[in-house]
Amino acid sequence: MKQLLHVLFACVCLVAPLSATVIVPADVAELAHEAYVIARGSVVAVDGRWADGRRGIETVVTIEAEAVLKGQLTHTVQFRVPGGTLGRYRNIVVGAPQFAVGQRVIVFLGASGPEIPHLLGMSQGVYRVSASEDGRTVVTPPALMPGVVGPVVRGAASRQPTALSEFERDVRALAVERR
Repeated sequence: MKQLLHVLFACVCLVAPLSATVIVPADVAELAHEAYVIARGSVVAVDGRWADGRRGIETVVTIEAEAVLKGQLTHTVQFRVPGGTLGRYRNIVVGAPQFAVGQRVIVFLGASGPEIPHLLGMSQGVYRVSASEDGRTVVTPPALMPGVVGPVVRGAASRQPTALSEFERDVRALAVERR
C-alpha cells in the first residue's frame, strides 16, 4: 500500500502543468470601448518571431491602413497574434486568427505598455472585409459572437455580412459613445 502511494505521488509530481485558452464572447460595443486603435486595411506582411524568450512563437501582422476608426491615424499598423510559423517550427493557438498577405480586415487592437499592440478577444477582434455577390463591400463578423448558443452554422442569421459603411458608422458611434 505504501509503495502504491509513492508511485501515485511520483506520477502526480511528473505531470506537466496544463494551460488552456478561454475566450469570453465580446460584442462590437465592448470591443470598440476597449480598443486603443480600430483600423481597416490590407495585410501587407505576416512575420513569425520568437516570443517569451523562445518559449513560443507569435506573429506580427502589418496592415496598410485605409482608415482608422479610433486612435491615431498612421500609414501602417502592426499588431501581435499568438502562434504562427517560424522556419520549420509552428505554434498553434486555438482561437487565434490567421492572416495572409492581401486580406482586407478591420482590427480592434489593445495595448499594454510600450509593446506592439495585440488583438482584442483573439479572433473576435478581426472582421473580414470582402466584396459580396452583388459587388457591395461588406464586413463578415467572426464566428464567436455573444448571444449565439450552440454550434456555428454556415449561413446563420447572426453571421450575415453588413455593409462596410454601415459597420464603420456603428463602430465610430460606439467608440465615441463609451469614451
